[in-house]
Amino acid sequence: MIIVEDILKEIFSQLPAIKDSNSVDFLPKFNWGSQNTLNLYLSQFKKSVKYPLIWLTETVDESDIYAHKLEKPVKLILAKQSNHPNNTNPVIWETEFSSILNPLLKNVITSIEKSGVTSIKDGKYKVTRLANYSENEGADAKTIDNWNVVVFEATVIFREKADGTAKCINTIKF
Repeated sequence: MIIVEDILKEIFSQLPAIKDSNSVDFLPKFNWGSQNTLNLYLSQFKKSVKYPLIWLTETVDESDIYAHKLEKPVKLILAKQSNHPNNTNPVIWETEFSSILNPLLKNVITSIEKSGVTSIKDGKYKVTRLANYSENEGADAKTIDNWNVVVFEATVIFREKADGTAKCINTIKF
């Protein structure tokens, strides 16, 4: 049986550290779930490093047991807490997207394509970059932190061996 969250957790555990604008290394964190789960996760790490974060949103899996694969519309939110909530896009782009979020996106795509168990269907994906992002519904902010994000969306194919057991994940070179 293919368990997407377990596979992505193992793949993303290989991601290299990302340097911030002060040359401090941060290892990307991976997690998943609903909006409530996200806010619980964020609230538990108030005093420790929780970014950059790769958050898998909940979507439906489409399995084919005879082909030993699962296709899933994957939406990953690559997030960094905004250090510039009062700045405009040029400042945010230079300090947070160029140095942290765009390199993280490149590494996420590389890891999905080179894992040996996953691939991006037809090589097609969508990316949205949003500065000072917060999920909003009406007047209430849904996400408790103010983020800069890259939203990655693609259909990802997850594969297993013909006998239904998990394939080994490749060591990924970045």
